[in-house]
Amino acid sequence: MAATTSFQALVDSSAFIARLSPEDPFHPYAKQAFQSAKQQSLQLVTTNLVVGETLTVLSHRGGHDVAKLFLVHLERSGLPVIFVDDTLHQETIKVFTQQEKKGTSFVDCANLVVVRKFSIPRVLGFDAFYKQHGCNTLH
Repeated sequence: MAATTSFQALVDSSAFIARLSPEDPFHPYAKQAFQSAKQQSLQLVTTNLVVGETLTVLSHRGGHDVAKLFLVHLERSGLPVIFVDDTLHQETIKVFTQQEKKGTSFVDCANLVVVRKFSIPRVLGFDAFYKQHGCNTLH
């Protein structure tokens, strides 16, 4: 995917999971954020690592059928997926090793690298990590 593509928000696993899980405390916020993004015709994007993390969490929480349904919806949506290649992976390792907080998410670090590399102005996600690193959030 070219760095010149104009994405307006990167969707994090926390947003996908909250949107698809009515029992998630962030469900109403996720529902509203996705609706708002649609109404504003925002160009959303995600990463292959987010897809993998979302599938894993959904499979654990709701069962494998729920995870597979997410894949169907993702494919139908046409949401672009940026693949974390070797270069982005190496940059993510640098960001991850600079963190000191217990429980730091490698996927969140990768998202931060992608947001910076592709000049994506917002993250649709609920992890405090993004705000702590200067990202605007869409929710």
